[in-house]
Amino acid sequence: MKKINISLMFGFMLILLFGIAACTEVTQTGISEQTSMRSGKGRVVFTITDAAADMGSVSSVKITVERVMVQSAAKGWVTVSSTPKTYDLLKLKAENSQELMADVQLEQGSYNQMRLDVSKVVVMDSSGQHEAKLPSNELKINGNLIVESNSTAVAKFDFIADESLHVTGNGQYILAPVVQLETREDADVEIKSGSKVEVTGGKVKTNVKVGMDADGKVGAGLRIPVDIELTIEGSSIKIGQKLNLGASASGKGKLIFAITDAAADMGSVSSIKVTVDKVGVHTDAEGWTDFSVQGKTFDLLELKAKSANALLASLDVEPDIYNQIRIGISKVVVTDSSGEHEAKLPSNELKIVGMVAVNANSTSTALFDFIADESLHVTGNGQYILAPVVQLETREKTNVSLKSDSSVDIKEGKVMADIKVGMDVNGNVGLDRIVPKDAELSVESGKIKLKAKITVG
Repeated sequence: MKKINISLMFGFMLILLFGIAACTEVTQTGISEQTSMRSGKGRVVFTITDAAADMGSVSSVKITVERVMVQSAAKGWVTVSSTPKTYDLLKLKAENSQELMADVQLEQGSYNQMRLDVSKVVVMDSSGQHEAKLPSNELKINGNLIVESNSTAVAKFDFIADESLHVTGNGQYILAPVVQLETREDADVEIKSGSKVEVTGGKVKTNVKVGMDADGKVGAGLRIPVDIELTIEGSSIKIGQKLNLGASASGKGKLIFAITDAAADMGSVSSIKVTVDKVGVHTDAEGWTDFSVQGKTFDLLELKAKSANALLASLDVEPDIYNQIRIGISKVVVTDSSGEHEAKLPSNELKIVGMVAVNANSTSTALFDFIADESLHVTGNGQYILAPVVQLETREKTNVSLKSDSSVDIKEGKVMADIKVGMDVNGNVGLDRIVPKDAELSVESGKIKLKAKITVG
């Protein structure tokens, strides 16, 4: 599991503006003071913005801020906004704007902590909407914020998306905020038309970068590492092994399994989710060596839309010439216009004869390119069957890098195998084992039956 690409940075700025100790009103040209003064208080304005770079397949990141609070030694925690508001960060980015969140009065003094309660994050990508998991809904940051009469203070929360947004192996989003907090005193603030805010000048009092770890703790030096495999189990985020896509330095070789899909248009079918629970390699001398991948799920049509190679496994294996390779598929779910349907597999084991050369201290790859439009069939009563048709490519001595959405970029290396195989109705896999597209199929007593070929015309 990996971070969202370093080019996918966005800033999510929540700006607390503490200003003149007076009642004011906002006009289209800025802030105009009224004559009535509230002694000992400062004006507080909150804004939100997004300075993201290109987010790839992510088109929307909607964040709901439930509450904003500040703390001082004298007053304790003070709620300055308790009205839930939802903001589309990428829309703000497109507008290149900061949007007004709240406008309140706050007692003058020194505040040493600021807190955001985030109730929900929804990410939109090419496959639809996905609610992101937060390690904690409470983002509490230490910082020095000085509020004085007849002056304006600013606190800016700049969320760094390339270090904040993560994807698990089965495509679930996690937002573990990494934030650059900057506070200023004696700043110049202008509120423009359309609730847009501009901040200039002032003296910087705090400039610190903090992060949230998988347990929800926040502080300098804390965060979820970008090269760690993550899973969501119940309500908890679990950290797995560190992902290392480079060559092993232990005398073993690195073998990387990836999965993709080169299907043509699938009509009413919008999703084909394949769950893989193990991978294995074979030599005549040692037989099969299998590795668990903890039930990773991949949407083949999403991979096609992204033109992406999803990371299936990164393994340290003994240097050798492996002559077979296999993956274990535990489940296939097809979504069409009528809903979700579990597809029948002729066999849960996809075993392919093909050379995989693994060298010591080097990286090899095995790419399984599922061709969904040749793999998916429908029986006469509407039941789906997935008889995999796969293009297997293996390489040795490659360069592999992890991209923004846990996909891998495979470059260079020597191609050792490049073959197209299929699975027949009995689960046999080979070059000539593809189920014909015009075959009439049925499922009887748990078995797939191939009937006479349909003749058209």
